[in-house]
Amino acid sequence: MTTSTTWDKTAADKRAARDALIPKEWLVQVADDVVDVMDVPAKSGVLSAAELDITETDAATLIRKMVGKELTSEAVTVAFCKRAAIAQQLTNCLTEIFFEQAIADAKKIDQEYAQSGKPAGPLHGLPVSLKDNFNVKGFDTTVGFIAWCNDPAKIDSELTKLLREQGAVLFCKTNVPTAMMIAESYNNVWDYTCSPWNRNTSSGGSSGGEGALLAFKGSPLGVGTDIGGSIRIPCALSGIYGLKPSFGRFPTYGARSGMPGQEAVRSINGPMSASLEACQLFSKTVVDSQPWLRDPYCLPIPWREVELPQQLVFGIMMDNGIVRPTPPVTRALLETKKALEAAGHKVIEWTPYNLEQSKSLIERFFVGDGGAKISETIAAGPEPWPKGLTTYQAAAEKSKASPPLVGDLWSLQAERSAYTKGMLDAWNATAEITGTGRPIDGLISPVTAYASCPRYTFAHVTYTSVWNITDQSAAVFPVTRVTESDVRPGDLGDFRNDEEKAVWDSYDPKVVLGAPVGLQVVTRRLEEEKALALAGVAAKALAK
Repeated sequence: MTTSTTWDKTAADKRAARDALIPKEWLVQVADDVVDVMDVPAKSGVLSAAELDITETDAATLIRKMVGKELTSEAVTVAFCKRAAIAQQLTNCLTEIFFEQAIADAKKIDQEYAQSGKPAGPLHGLPVSLKDNFNVKGFDTTVGFIAWCNDPAKIDSELTKLLREQGAVLFCKTNVPTAMMIAESYNNVWDYTCSPWNRNTSSGGSSGGEGALLAFKGSPLGVGTDIGGSIRIPCALSGIYGLKPSFGRFPTYGARSGMPGQEAVRSINGPMSASLEACQLFSKTVVDSQPWLRDPYCLPIPWREVELPQQLVFGIMMDNGIVRPTPPVTRALLETKKALEAAGHKVIEWTPYNLEQSKSLIERFFVGDGGAKISETIAAGPEPWPKGLTTYQAAAEKSKASPPLVGDLWSLQAERSAYTKGMLDAWNATAEITGTGRPIDGLISPVTAYASCPRYTFAHVTYTSVWNITDQSAAVFPVTRVTESDVRPGDLGDFRNDEEKAVWDSYDPKVVLGAPVGLQVVTRRLEEEKALALAGVAAKALAK
């Protein structure tokens, strides 16, 4: 645990220790006013031409080349360590760095492969980055809390162990917001993680460190977690792919939570990558390892091959009725609709069941303990409350006089179950409008109302959080980038609520120019295979 120094001294020491692990020859100098830093790796001189080529290559191809002995794991790992080091300097995306251990692990994989001729596993020699909350033995898992600094994990998370067993080389962990409960990634330990596309804007949260690193191609494959949008939001803002599975497909045991014991809305983990094939590879690898034999909450469902109808029927949500999307997101929706229709599929506008209620449910669940868990850990620092946790701070103050009751939580969970049944019935009822006699195959939806947003201004997560309430699968795919033509409409009319006003007041295409825009495709519960396949259909249609 942290010692009795002041919180800011503890944080400064942690950041200094991390930064000292970056070799001097990997340091870069970039002016603070340079906002788009995506071209820095090629100009920096830190990476050789071969290393640049490695880091521009997708995960599946890298594995094939390592298995084919065209590349070594050591060469691949060194290349990504270098690029991750540059990403850290420019976006502040890393927390724990274990480059030296990773390179040693890669060398061992190469040596054993040379002797046995047998690959280390489906992820043979591939560098993989992890969100900060995954325990890696011997390294801190702060989750942005001062109180959890200088307290190295004594165990590995089950997923940490699984990935190593399948041949992965773990080389760094990435930044999150305090308790992983803010849609931007900042905390008192590690500070703010920005987007490499525009450093004045957010990389999202809570897997924002992963999003920034993967967008920068400082990792070929990363793992995030999602309880209200925490994989999908960073993926959409970073221009990459990602999968939010249903609970039980991938192991979660042994990962650290900012609100331990909160199980009314279950946190899940899933892959994030610039490559859809990498997300598919991760998913199949994890499920094929039979994680139900190591995590008591994993379901014994093998990975299934998907056979899609020749003509798919997609629903599309243009507006959730609470916060209308900003112009680049609306354009992305229309472009995706047009592309899918040109590919021979049907796209029908549909707004899911009672989204206002889903918003209310998740907001009440997240403060179901009266903010106690987060408040206790903040106080143990002790540290100041981050800006994005004011709701939890207020709940903690209120609960001093009126503590929450278990009966209230039970009633709320009953309301959730009724809501989930309502959504299921509404989804089934789409069979009446598809013209095929079957419900929609998937729902195309915004991930956020934004392409990106200025720092510390993110608002509204209902586009993602509703699917955490219902525990449905969803995959994110990139669509476009903000252009100067994405102007704010002249007459917006009256805003429907304060959140919508805040979103639109912060929107300026000049501020987020060039930012990626991603969408999600949602399927039924436990349809991870189909979600990824549908994301592939959308990506293929958009590429034409």
